[in-house]
Amino acid sequence: MNLVLSMILVGAPQARGLPSQRANRTGALYQCPITGEEWDCERVDIDEDVDLERESKENQWLGVTVKSQGVGGKVVACAHLYELRQRFRQPSETRDPIGRCYVLSEDLTVRDDLDGGEWKFCEGRPQGHEQFGFCQQGMAAGFTPDNSYILFGAPGTYHWKGEPGTELSAGGWNYT
Repeated sequence: MNLVLSMILVGAPQARGLPSQRANRTGALYQCPITGEEWDCERVDIDEDVDLERESKENQWLGVTVKSQGVGGKVVACAHLYELRQRFRQPSETRDPIGRCYVLSEDLTVRDDLDGGEWKFCEGRPQGHEQFGFCQQGMAAGFTPDNSYILFGAPGTYHWKGEPGTELSAGGWNYT
């Protein structure tokens, strides 16, 4: 007999940061078994380290968006206020809230290349508020009904006109 434990995923955008993140509030994703216990949720091990010369995780709001394909499928968790830093500690330093999302396997890990791990579709594109610098990818995210695409909302692109981002997965995202 194969017993399946029911879980609920909880995004906590204001959760305290881990010491390795070097930030007070980063947000987090929690997995909670559906039981009568009061304190049995566990923080999911994603987004643990930081490179302060390239990024800031302070108030990134990880967990603002959490979507699942259901039992046996993929999970996406986003931090729309994740900041990309350029010219660190220089007078012209910039911090661009490009946002980012994590795509995880059903066991809430990055198990293979199809998971994709960390997604930042605005990184490497022209920055500044008039283009992709205030992208805020992950304010919304989800999967198409056939699970062939993952969708990312980015409301801060092009003077806050916004833009959807899509990524194709060969063979679909939900597979067993």
